[in-house]
Amino acid sequence: MRKFVTKFVASLFLFVPLVSLAQSSITGKVVNEKDGSPVVGASVTVKGKGSGTKTDATGSFTIAAAKGDVLVISSVGFLPQQSKIGTNVSPLFRLKVTDGTMDEVVVTAMDRKKASRELGYSTQVVSGTDIQETQRENFVNSLQGRVAGITVTPTTGAAGASSGIILRGFNTLSGTNQPLFIVDGVILDNSTLNSNSQGGTGIGLASDLPNRNNDYTNRIADLNPNDIDQVTVLKGPEATALYGSQASNGAIVITTKKSKATNGKILVSYDNNFRFQKIQRFADVNNDYGPGGSNGIPTAPPLAGQFTSYGPLWPAGTALYDNLNHFYRTGFSQTHNLGLEFGTKDVGFRASGQYFDNTGVVPNNFYTKYNFKISNHTVIGKYITIDPSLAYTYSDNVKPLKGTTANGGYLLDLYSWPANNDIRNYQDAYGGKLALFNANYNSDFDNPLWSAKNNFSGDKTTRYVATLGININPFPWLAIAGRFGYDTYKTKGFLFQHPQSFILTAATLGSLDNYYRTYKGYNHTITATVKRKFG
Repeated sequence: MRKFVTKFVASLFLFVPLVSLAQSSITGKVVNEKDGSPVVGASVTVKGKGSGTKTDATGSFTIAAAKGDVLVISSVGFLPQQSKIGTNVSPLFRLKVTDGTMDEVVVTAMDRKKASRELGYSTQVVSGTDIQETQRENFVNSLQGRVAGITVTPTTGAAGASSGIILRGFNTLSGTNQPLFIVDGVILDNSTLNSNSQGGTGIGLASDLPNRNNDYTNRIADLNPNDIDQVTVLKGPEATALYGSQASNGAIVITTKKSKATNGKILVSYDNNFRFQKIQRFADVNNDYGPGGSNGIPTAPPLAGQFTSYGPLWPAGTALYDNLNHFYRTGFSQTHNLGLEFGTKDVGFRASGQYFDNTGVVPNNFYTKYNFKISNHTVIGKYITIDPSLAYTYSDNVKPLKGTTANGGYLLDLYSWPANNDIRNYQDAYGGKLALFNANYNSDFDNPLWSAKNNFSGDKTTRYVATLGININPFPWLAIAGRFGYDTYKTKGFLFQHPQSFILTAATLGSLDNYYRTYKGYNHTITATVKRKFG
């Protein structure tokens, strides 16, 4: 037994030096593959064992490992790397940057992409997926609540209404406060047609009709939300520094989608959206009393039809009508998006189309829009890429006038309209206006339904946007970029006011016979179009 213990102890003393010889110190350095900068605090471990260490301020490390062990190097924001220890161990380990959120890419001036952590100012990014999920006809409405310090204000809830967008408050009382819109490095117009051309501030349909009576869609709404890949919002001095004084109110930089197909196959995508709109709440009103009167005493004819409050009580058994719900209807909108992508290793094409149709809650209010776009991405050699695109938009908007009814709006007219009069009975056998209180049509209030059908406006807009981006990168430290764009649109509009409406006078258009003799053909065309949609 004593001999066995002696031999065992001797074996241990022999084995320990052998283990020591098998283990060795491995020294190396971890750098960023992109620019060669040291990766500080990277974790270096021996796979399957508990030993490990971290890189120092220069990216260097030292760890004990044996031949055949596998080193695992990892760091936040980089892809992990494994290396087996052999006879020749490379002392330099290069880590690739991941595409995750820790190295988020944003688009700045001239459509250049940079990592957000490399910028010296704050930016906010909204992905195209988030915008598309909202399915808004005017894509700026989808930015509300997604970007800090942004205020989006739609003018009305009508189909085709414009929206104003303000970044970090108002900067001027006399000029525009709208931010600059840049799409694929090219500035696009977002103006809203001003129908009052006084002072050369806009082109008008009538010199005495300012925008408060008629609303025109803001032109950035022509952009198809389904084509957007990313939106970067620049606020404050950084926007001015990049884009000049035009961006003094901020800038919204938009990049559009490019083909992701690289294997010669065709990728097809389709989505749709259907939405219903209905007004759920109205003010509580008391319809126990009829119009006309003073202190409960009825006014003698012919003034009994004045729109004054609290005349006499309605006689028992009087039929009263729910004119609010007889006027407003259930709005409906539908959107259809189709995308086609084709590409090889160096060339990619993407074509997209959108059909949008919206029927508003106000009668005779429609908005239809068609979008088509084709784009290309081509790599020429090792250093040159080109990105041309062409987009076409056509929109048709029929809309009610604003502020031209008896009380300045349809809702107030409906509140004050006599409850015993059914607004659905609004015209005679010849399509003319039914008088309510006054034999003079121009002095009598307009039935809201009749007014919505006969006092309206419309506009049709055709827009073409062509862009071309050229990037030349001869050296890693040199980038040459060129952006070229062409943006043009034409809006044709009309304003229709019925000669019997109270907003006009008989002297305005001459006699009724002369009006119909002069405008009958035009009136018939408009009426036929409206009847088809108005139902």
